[in-house]
Formats: sequence, C-alpha cells, structure tokens
Amino acid sequence: MTDMSGYLAAHIQERLAADAYELGIRVDVRGDVVHLRGEVVSEERSRAVEEAARVAAEGREICNELHVVAVPEPDGEERIS
Repeated sequence: MTDMSGYLAAHIQERLAADAYELGIRVDVRGDVVHLRGEVVSEERSRAVEEAARVAAEGREICNELHVVAVPEPDGEERIS
C-alpha cells in the first residue's frame, strides 16, 4: 500500500465512522479500487457503508466484500440485581 492509498484508506474509514457509524470495517485501496471488508448486521447497513465509502472515495470503484451476520434477539428480559 503506497502512502497515498494508506491516506485514502484512513480517510474512508473516518467517513465510515462519521457517516455510517461503523468502526470495524477494513478498507484496502489497490489502485483505483477500494475494498470494504468486515461484518455488518443487515443489508441496509452494508448499503449505508458502501454509499459512505463511495462519497469518500472520490470516484474510485467500490468492491463491497462485507458480510451480513445475524444478531439473535435476546431470550428474554435481562435481570439486574
């Protein structure tokens, strides 16, 4: 990763945190392609991350490799003693 691609990856990660409220997304820039990797809780979140990255990537191609993972509902109320 060149210095410029590292700078761009950091810039995109900053935008993902601010605009899409996602902190755990890995961003790799290879040439004119930005790769997004990590896990999100829904397709909607995946699209939001991709859109935020697209805006920050300034015209570069986005390769969305995010995985949607199911988050189970809690079994019941949590009791706090």
